[in-house]
Amino acid sequence: MAIEKILIVDDEMLIRNFLNETLLRKDFDVSMADCGEKAVELLKEKQFDLVITDMKMPGMTGIDVLKKVKKLSPSTIVIVVTAFGSIENSVEAMRLGAFTYLIKPFSPDTIEAIIAKAQEHSSLVEENQYLRQQVNHGNSRGIQRVVGESACMKKILAEAQQVAKSQASVFICGESGTGKEVIAHTIHFASPRAKRPYIRVNCAAVPETLIESEFFGHEKGAFTGAAQRRLGRFELAHGGSLLLDEITEVPLSLQAKLLRVIQEKELERVGGSKLIKVDVRLISTSNRDMLEAIEEKVFREDLYYRLNVVPFHLPPLRDRRDDIVPLAEYFLHQMCIDNHKEQKKLSESAKHLLLHYPWPGNIRELANIIERTVVMDQSTLIEAEHLYLNNSNGITEQATTIDSPSGEGGLKPLVGMSLAELEKRLIIETLQSQNDNRTRTAEVLGISIRTLRNKLHEYNGTVKKET
Repeated sequence: MAIEKILIVDDEMLIRNFLNETLLRKDFDVSMADCGEKAVELLKEKQFDLVITDMKMPGMTGIDVLKKVKKLSPSTIVIVVTAFGSIENSVEAMRLGAFTYLIKPFSPDTIEAIIAKAQEHSSLVEENQYLRQQVNHGNSRGIQRVVGESACMKKILAEAQQVAKSQASVFICGESGTGKEVIAHTIHFASPRAKRPYIRVNCAAVPETLIESEFFGHEKGAFTGAAQRRLGRFELAHGGSLLLDEITEVPLSLQAKLLRVIQEKELERVGGSKLIKVDVRLISTSNRDMLEAIEEKVFREDLYYRLNVVPFHLPPLRDRRDDIVPLAEYFLHQMCIDNHKEQKKLSESAKHLLLHYPWPGNIRELANIIERTVVMDQSTLIEAEHLYLNNSNGITEQATTIDSPSGEGGLKPLVGMSLAELEKRLIIETLQSQNDNRTRTAEVLGISIRTLRNKLHEYNGTVKKET
């Protein structure tokens, strides 16, 4: 999929013309050079995806051309054409980085088959570069499996397994930290596309000036800093699934182009004019009220309905309390492994405290609390006082008291308060303790600034406006 521009280097005109006609029939952009020196000039002017070079030529040999290509453009694939008598030289070319070699004479079918293999190789290289980049940016932790004992989560998981068999676009909504990405991951790997790429893009994390290039890629020289061609996430996900996380953060100006790509299943790279076909299964997520976003004209209604073929709503953790202890035990097992700790267990007092905590940060907050406890505490049995929770002042500290079954303890004044009121109190008091600084408040609570903003909006201005 990544191979478009090909350079043919051969001193024999008949071979050049034969290769040119063969490749033009397959709609490749072909350039030709009758010697190595001209090939190098072209390589300095233009980026090529593939170079086909003869081994034996006057002046620069195929080996010389190969070395120059790898120096000027290391990602360019090189195929060496050789006569039967120079196989040893071809083996040397392979050692220096050639993809393969062609023995003269060869048929159009042979060259087409080799380019198809090179094309597959190029796509794998692009995908691996993307995955390596994700690791370097701190996204190396694997996606957790779905853990759920509650009736609502069992229903959601069963529906996800069913939807996975289709090609339908999926839209997953819910508060930040409820596990939207885990459900997306489950859908992809339960689908017929499981062996194809699963590409993710956090729309909220990409600068507005770069998001079009991030989605659709760009050509060399398309803008300042575009030193070489780059594939976008749609092309990287070709044949597989593309997760558009926090889709409502896509600028309104780009949403029309995104809609066209989804409808037409083709795109143009930034700075390019060639239409590129893409086959992608879209999974989108948002923690916003989508009808409100549409009403506020920050998200296109037609795009929403194109993406929202099969909707999922993930309830917050406080509404699925049957999942709290199983999730905590799952994270505890994983965090002990990740941190090279002896396996630990939760005491009944720890479970009771976890069950009575409001979880404004949902599953993500639970995972953070368990990891913090694993790292900071040496005991193999985790008691309530070993858990690091956010108190009513927004301070993260070890719990010293617990609302016991008999009604004694530090949480006694909260008995009889609804979970919604408990959450509201925790958020407002934390905000006040942080001098109305929303960014710091979100960090203390373990939630996103967007979730905090939405929560405060629900409370109808009962707190001061952010300073």
